[in-house]
Amino acid sequence: MPVSEHFSELYKIIRISVLAIIFISFILSFHIDKLIQYWLENIGLDTELVELSIYSPYDWINTKWAILLIFSISIVSPISCIKLRNFASSGLYPREQKWLSVILFSSGLLMPLLMFTIWFIALPYCIVFFSQMGTVDGIVAKYDVVSIIHLGIGISWIFVIGISTFVVLSLSRLFGIVEGDESKIRIRVLLISFSIIFLTLPETYEGLRVFIAFSTAFVADFLSRMSPIYE
Repeated sequence: MPVSEHFSELYKIIRISVLAIIFISFILSFHIDKLIQYWLENIGLDTELVELSIYSPYDWINTKWAILLIFSISIVSPISCIKLRNFASSGLYPREQKWLSVILFSSGLLMPLLMFTIWFIALPYCIVFFSQMGTVDGIVAKYDVVSIIHLGIGISWIFVIGISTFVVLSLSRLFGIVEGDESKIRIRVLLISFSIIFLTLPETYEGLRVFIAFSTAFVADFLSRMSPIYE
């Protein structure tokens, strides 16, 4: 098969994945209000003592679309990883296929598992913990819904970009796109990862953007070096 056809097949996989994300986001958009309401009612806060408030309707709209995007990516990622594995495995040796399967399957399954853990276990626990620690007798606590959800969006987005960066750098080493002992696209991928996180983190993380973006890129780069180089 000519190289152009290989790239055409790869482009088709990427295009289908993007369309699937858009389609799932569209379907979830009809239920996002109910899902958010259900989540807020089950995060463990005493609704009789806590008043949830929305201070910016515009931020609320952006928040809902950010949630839709993150959840859609998490749903599509396992299927996309399987398609990428099937696409690349036919041209690899058995030992290369093994590493490819480990990287893609672990990343594809890790994404939805992390999203579930963050939103339904870790974040509710942290909210209740800090609520109990900061409660003052005689004062009714008020929580901004957008700020609460932005915490989860930020953490989720960090993991989405971090895992994606790890996968791209690992595959570049696995496919022999290297110069010396470094991936040829390493610097560009790390800069893109850093920039996306820095520019898209919610305002809740103001002051920590540079540190979080740098740490995410560093950890993804460090873990990607565990992948062998096959030429």
